[in-house]
Amino acid sequence: FTNIKLMEDKLIKEIKNNVAYIWLNRPDKKNALDADIWFNLPSVIDEINVNKEANCIVLAGKGDSFSAGIDITMFMSGMNLNEDLSSTPEDRRELLQLVEKMQDAFTAIENSKIPVIALAHGFCIGGATNMLSACDIRLATKDAQFSIGETKLGLVADVGVLQRMPRFVSKSDVNELAYTGRRFDGVHAEKIRFVSSVYDNFDDLLDAGTKLAEEIASNSPRIVQATKEAIQKSENLSVQQGLDYAKLWSTSFLVSEDLKEGVTAFLEKREPKFNE
Repeated sequence: FTNIKLMEDKLIKEIKNNVAYIWLNRPDKKNALDADIWFNLPSVIDEINVNKEANCIVLAGKGDSFSAGIDITMFMSGMNLNEDLSSTPEDRRELLQLVEKMQDAFTAIENSKIPVIALAHGFCIGGATNMLSACDIRLATKDAQFSIGETKLGLVADVGVLQRMPRFVSKSDVNELAYTGRRFDGVHAEKIRFVSSVYDNFDDLLDAGTKLAEEIASNSPRIVQATKEAIQKSENLSVQQGLDYAKLWSTSFLVSEDLKEGVTAFLEKREPKFNE
């Protein structure tokens, strides 16, 4: 690996073969999401995008888990509840601002120009499941543990899973998991298509994630980014509106060196070599 950067030791960034690996690094706490991880992750993703350090991102966790979810002890202080569970209007305004900041952090993952692949193993519950829902692709071990568990804490999930998960999981499955708050494993996650594939252990998971990321990174960065943008924009459009968007993009950018190289490589029966 090259270009290794430590961020207060809780986030590690590594670059290899045009792929950026971002590791959650609190293994002794099962990578619980404290303020340092939650609010610094967007800047790491932005840095990779702005500086064009890679063509794909892999998000994973050190140790035996992806993440045990939100660090409750860290964020309870932001709720400012009194002994009788009351709070002042000012307390509620501060909490509103905190929730918005937390939401924005996961939206930054979704808005990454380059694709983000999540590798889920061990605990991936609560806030971690919310984080995973903002990624483009999710792979997992069979025994990974997920949950939309806020209902069991007396909360409504408010950092994205209820909005994002129904885009790729049936509404009925999301309803069942959100209403009960129960955990589900990687096998069930694959069944409902929350994850694309499952693997027996973390080594196999990392190997599969690396191969997938490098395959994506080998394509034209401009075309992959434009494809992601077209998919995202089409989510809130009719089929015809989505086609119109794709048509405008193609007529504006179709003639390019990427197209020339792609077609030439196809005719010559070789792998294309796109510019960075």
